[in-house]
Amino acid sequence: MDRIMTETPVFPRDQAVPRFVAETVLFVFLAHALAFFLHEYSHAVTAWLLGFKADPLALHYGHADIVNILLQREIDENVAYGPIYAAHRDGAAALIALSGMALGNGALYVLCFWCIRRVRPRDMNRPAVRFLFWLALMGAANLWSYAPIRTITTHGDMAEMARGLHMSPWLLLPFVTLPSILAMYSFFFRLVVPNWAWLFAGGPARPVFAAAMTGLLYFGFFGAAGLFGSYGDVCALLSIVSLFVLFPLSVVFCLLATGMGVIGFGQGHGQDGGAPV
Repeated sequence: MDRIMTETPVFPRDQAVPRFVAETVLFVFLAHALAFFLHEYSHAVTAWLLGFKADPLALHYGHADIVNILLQREIDENVAYGPIYAAHRDGAAALIALSGMALGNGALYVLCFWCIRRVRPRDMNRPAVRFLFWLALMGAANLWSYAPIRTITTHGDMAEMARGLHMSPWLLLPFVTLPSILAMYSFFFRLVVPNWAWLFAGGPARPVFAAAMTGLLYFGFFGAAGLFGSYGDVCALLSIVSLFVLFPLSVVFCLLATGMGVIGFGQGHGQDGGAPV
């Protein structure tokens, strides 16, 4: 069984809460930008490797305004799918569409999960592990924003993948949603539960703020993606469920995670693999 960190009290006296909040906001913006560019460059590099893009670094970057800099709202992979279909390379189009989700998000989450589960607390300072935590969230939550949230639609990555594979988005839905659900389970039960108390120790304000941010980002910011961009009624309905049902439930889950971690719930590897941090 994993060794749970008990040296630090779960809720010691609040210390430097404003600094913790500032750190969290900074980490969230940095992690979002890193995950976003990994997603878009995964599309671009795959298209380049397949011969459908001249420059893998030539994204569409948009305007240099504060919103675009912080949230990358106008940036995309700048891949033209029309010529790919015209060349009867539908499978290549599907692969390019899949690469953002699979490499930019899925592989990112797996890497962050592996790092957090393998390091020992004494080997890395807490802020470094917290950054990996937020980066892992970006990877897993991005998966959620595509599958199931924005799969049943007529445009976007999942629509291009369905078109390239010559299959209905409804048929594609279970195949792309399964890894998203597995990532969600892994994130909340294998990362949040055993590591929450140590990651956000320092007073009651820290785990409460972190829980609100975790739920807001995962099921609010990413989960509400189907409400914007004219993705259709099914996507909007899924986003409403994510925002108004799963968001509050996830906050409560995170607040309960400290107790679950103390009793050993959600542990998945032995001491030889490294204690949770």
